[in-house]
Parts: sequence; C-alpha cells; structure tokens
Amino acid sequence: MSSKQAAKGALSLRPVFVLVAICCVSGALLGGVHMMTAPIIAAAEEQRAQETYAALVPEASSFEELDCETEGCTAALQALDASGEKIGYIVVAQSKGYGGQVPIAVAFDAAGTVTNITTMPNDETPGLGTRIANDSYIGQYVGLPAETLTADDVDLISGATISSKAALSAFDIAVEAFKEVS
Repeated sequence: MSSKQAAKGALSLRPVFVLVAICCVSGALLGGVHMMTAPIIAAAEEQRAQETYAALVPEASSFEELDCETEGCTAALQALDASGEKIGYIVVAQSKGYGGQVPIAVAFDAAGTVTNITTMPNDETPGLGTRIANDSYIGQYVGLPAETLTADDVDLISGATISSKAALSAFDIAVEAFKEVS
C-alpha cells in the first residue's frame, strides 16, 4: 500500500471519528442534564400529586401511602385528619383509552362512598376524549357506593365512547383497590 493510499484511507475515517466524538460529547451532556433535572421533575410531579390529593379531600392534613396489588392501581392513600384519624381514602387508577392510559383519582369516605373524583392528565383526543374531565361526565360518579359499574350504569360520552369506557374501567379498578386497602 502506498503512502498516498494510506493517507486517503485515514482521511476517509476522519468524519467517522468526528461523528463518534460528537455523539459521545452530546450523550454525556444529555446524561448530565438528565441527572440534574430528574430530581426537580420528580419533586414537581410529587407536588402536583399532593395538590390533587388535597383538592380531593380538603379536610385531610396528611396522606399515608398504602400497599395495593390491584392491577391498574397506581396509588392508594389513606387520608388523615390533624389528629391522625382516618377520614377516607384516595385511589389513583388507570385504564387503556383511545390515546393511552386514562388515569383518574377517586376519593372515598371511610364507609365507601365516592366523595370526589377527578381525571388526571392524559393523551385522549383534545375536544372529544378529553371531555371525560367535564363535570357532566366525571361528576356522575360522586355519591355512588364503592361498587363496580357497567356502561348501563353511567351516561357515556357520545363520540368518545372509548375514553368514557376507559374512565369507567379506571373507576372500577379504583373500587377494587379501595376494597383491598380499606
């Protein structure tokens, strides 16, 4: 091999080494940014969750996490008053909808009646599937006993049946989780 061919071969590898170096530096920088922002993001998510819980059971002074094995239940909490007495439960459950998981948070009193309910952020179709957050749909669950429901028991949203059935399924999961932890 001549020196001209060797120089040409080394020259053709130069862009590969430059791209590898750029990828390594970029990867290290992205990893560093992730490590710095992950605790901040986790703290913000926890703060949002605590605000949701406080809105669901405003008379609660604190919330204690409970172990729950019900599939689809992402959180189960016991709501406590200032003296540490149990005043209710909150269950966060989710079910597959049109655009992904449809999570809801349900507050139950100690007797098992739904005292409050809210939808959580989801990827359902804006203007259609997101209508499950409207009080005209989600509000119909308030006051119900902790019993599983069918589509005949609630008014589903026309045009957003998949989303409203997912919310119904998430409610049923929350009921099962409530029965497990209470």
